[in-house]
Amino acid sequence: MRRGTTTRRAMSALVAVGCVAGLGAGVAGCSGDPGPTTTPTPTVTVTVTEEPSPSTTPTPTPTPDASVKPERPAAMDVADSAGAEAAAVYFLQLFPYVFATGDLDEYRALSHPECIYCTNVIAGVQEIIAAERHSVGGLEQISDVVVSEPEAGHWWLLQLTLVEQPSTTLDATGKVVEEFPDVKTYRTDIAVTWEADRWSIREVTHTRQNP
Repeated sequence: MRRGTTTRRAMSALVAVGCVAGLGAGVAGCSGDPGPTTTPTPTVTVTVTEEPSPSTTPTPTPTPDASVKPERPAAMDVADSAGAEAAAVYFLQLFPYVFATGDLDEYRALSHPECIYCTNVIAGVQEIIAAERHSVGGLEQISDVVVSEPEAGHWWLLQLTLVEQPSTTLDATGKVVEEFPDVKTYRTDIAVTWEADRWSIREVTHTRQNP
């Protein structure tokens, strides 16, 4: 549109020059002496070409797929506060994945034998898979992570904000069995340990923050 506007201005200038020339010819014609014969100035035709406006149609954003396994963070290789945070966040990100796929290998490997929350989640996944169902959606966003280290090199406590997106449970034919349409926000507390050169999630507590 910018180029089209410039072209219109150029055309107006040409029209203005033509009017002045015509006015001069009119003045000469009013005198008694017609003066020498002049050759008419040829008409100049200006073509204005409008450029098409760029498309304003928004590009659709791909819907995140919970069945894609989260990437294991490299920070988990070190037994420090950053490693504890990476292990806790990775564990939480596995939650929608295990309900979407039934793949519990990584989840079990990170679950401490005495973690009641972990045991309940694993049982829930086994139940939904046995019924030939799976979950879609429910991805989690994590922020405001605060890490403390009650026992250096062994025990860490984390507090964070977790936002869970809506999810749907489908049967084997793709029919909707159950829907969870609300976005849920939780204050989450996690206990993480480093034992036998590996991370374990000792306990998880979710406290709902929004209605």
